[in-house]
Amino acid sequence: MLSAELSTTLQDIAQTLGLESDQGKALSQFLAKGFPTSKWEEWKYTSLKDFNGIDRNWFPKGNTNLPVSADWAELIIRSSDAYLSIDKASSNDGIEVLSFDEFVQKCPEFQMIWASKNPILDQNSLYDLNVALCPQHTVIWIKKDVEITQAILHQYQVNSTEKASSVQSRLLIYVEEGAKASLIEQQTSTGSADILSNFVQEIFVSKGAQFTYLKDQDFQQGVSHIDHTFIYQAEGSQVDTFTFSLNASLIRNNLHFYIDGPQVVSNLNGLYVPGENQLMDSHTVVDHRMPHSESNELYKGVLMGNATGVFNGKIFVRQDAQKTNAFQSCRNVLASTRATMNTKPQLEIWADDVKCSHGTTTGQLNEESLFYMRSRGISLPAARTLLLLAFVQEVINKVEHPVLRESLTEKIIAKIQQSVDLSN
Repeated sequence: MLSAELSTTLQDIAQTLGLESDQGKALSQFLAKGFPTSKWEEWKYTSLKDFNGIDRNWFPKGNTNLPVSADWAELIIRSSDAYLSIDKASSNDGIEVLSFDEFVQKCPEFQMIWASKNPILDQNSLYDLNVALCPQHTVIWIKKDVEITQAILHQYQVNSTEKASSVQSRLLIYVEEGAKASLIEQQTSTGSADILSNFVQEIFVSKGAQFTYLKDQDFQQGVSHIDHTFIYQAEGSQVDTFTFSLNASLIRNNLHFYIDGPQVVSNLNGLYVPGENQLMDSHTVVDHRMPHSESNELYKGVLMGNATGVFNGKIFVRQDAQKTNAFQSCRNVLASTRATMNTKPQLEIWADDVKCSHGTTTGQLNEESLFYMRSRGISLPAARTLLLLAFVQEVINKVEHPVLRESLTEKIIAKIQQSVDLSN
């Protein structure tokens, strides 16, 4: 439970927000739950118990209705030859970037979609905290039948001062019928203070639309990043997600797919490379609610030093979701005798005409391969680096954007090389 000091601080904030407001109610729900601990089944290996006693700067810069700190997350606008930056996109007839209130005024039909969205599975207290302290969404609106050939760049940067801080951010993406677009999200940080970054994205992909969403999570040590991504897919749509978790003290990714129409394709790809004193947790849910849909999930991990990894993947196939194909694979390499990996693949099937499979493996580098490479004059660190890179390349090669693929490869090689001598 929350410490008395922290509880008092948040209760005062709830009073300021108004106890009967949506924000006040959400904060009251958070107060009743506190931060997740190992006693919560979904947080068994990623306890945030210590957070219950840490007071922080709780408000983003620029919120004039509440106390202000110097800590914030922001959408950074930079032009780039390799990407379509948001400032260019916002002036494009096919894309708008605006607040949620502005969005529903311009697109009133979304009100019905928003009101009828599926309830969030495995909802936790961090989502309540985000609702309470982040009153306004940023919306990226991709218009009907628009095809954006260049990837959109969204830079999510968390900035901190000396005091421990909390950053609450929220992004909504609406991809209209027949549209096609890719969004690359670079998640970074500045400063060395203890930061709790709590980010919620809700993505609605309409009939026949195609959307690719890639996260490059490369924070400084000291950042604890909780990422909630909820994706709702309509008939005939396809979504491809890539989550690359490279650096932070703690990363928890909650990725939930809700398949709300037939002929839907959902592809989930993930790669995590935690090193010394890092914990990376991937929790995925694919909820098949309609027939003739397909999901493919591939996650890989390389764990170095005393790193901890977690993978918990759930696939639901509802009674009406006949003719569903759902496949899940999680494979991990412990590149250190001190690293730990916890996996829990799950299938819940209520339909009888489906093809589903799941599996997970965790092991170490192949000693015969290492011996062969060393016999050819390759040093042990170089051999280990090459084998680990070959292991993760399957996920990296799925990235179609060449500049990003090269950048990810370079960063992963650098991290493996930095850690490989400390991994034994």
